[in-house]
Amino acid sequence: MKQLLFKEKTFDQIAEWLNQKGYLSVRGKKFRGAHVHSIVKKKRLKDEKFEKEYPEVRSDFYLDIFDRTLINMVKSDD
Repeated sequence: MKQLLFKEKTFDQIAEWLNQKGYLSVRGKKFRGAHVHSIVKKKRLKDEKFEKEYPEVRSDFYLDIFDRTLINMVKSDD
């Protein structure tokens, strides 16, 4: 789909091309320009999110791990 966008096609033109090639939307319907726009927008937002630099955050964290088998053995002896 990116190749079509780089050729300066409109969303409606891309939708028409997808329909001609027999592609269907996730729900099994024909594409419309709004579908194509939504796909491109979501992809752009996802890419921006993954490219963003987040500050490193460290916190005190402690985790106790108990072996439940020993606790259950003591309970079963009662």
